[in-house]
This record gives sequence, C-alpha cells and structure tokens, in this order.
Amino acid sequence: MAVEVTPDRIRHTAELARLSLREDEIAPFAAQLQDILGYIAELQHYDTVGVPPTTHVIDLALPLRVDVPAAGIARDVLLAQAPRSELGAFVVPQFVAE
Repeated sequence: MAVEVTPDRIRHTAELARLSLREDEIAPFAAQLQDILGYIAELQHYDTVGVPPTTHVIDLALPLRVDVPAAGIARDVLLAQAPRSELGAFVVPQFVAE
C-alpha cells in the first residue's frame, strides 16, 4: 500500500513534530520521505520470520581495562592538600538547608 506524500502531509507532520519549515523546504522533504517510505515498502517483500529484532547491526561492547588492585594515596597526604579538614575528614561548606 503506497502512501502519497503531499505538501499538506509534510506541513501536518512538521506541525506535529513542532518543526517550522520554510515553503522551499517542503518539496525536498516530501521527496526524501517518499523515498524512505518506498524503501520500507520494498522491505515488506522479504521474509523476516525467525529474524530476531535488532537495535544495532554490530555488537556494542565497551572495551574495559583489567581491574587491578593498587595502593591508594595515604590519608594524611590527601588531607594536607585540602583547604580545610577536621578529625581526619574533609570539611566542605554546607549545601543543604536544615
């Protein structure tokens, strides 16, 4: 079932998407949308039974580094760099009203 993409449909779709299109942009958008819908119609001819849904055509795996335990920085060294500390902890300005 072919859908005809008319300038009125483009205007209506743009309005729904809250896009403001100039009059000279409507014809190119109509042609592009018609091409996209034609491609989708072409895909309807292929048997996709048993083909799992796909969100990406390639696996998206994040490369992770090896988690190796290492010695941390001594507390006294860190506290020596703090603008203010008390009782072995950083002192920060209050940011939540009581």
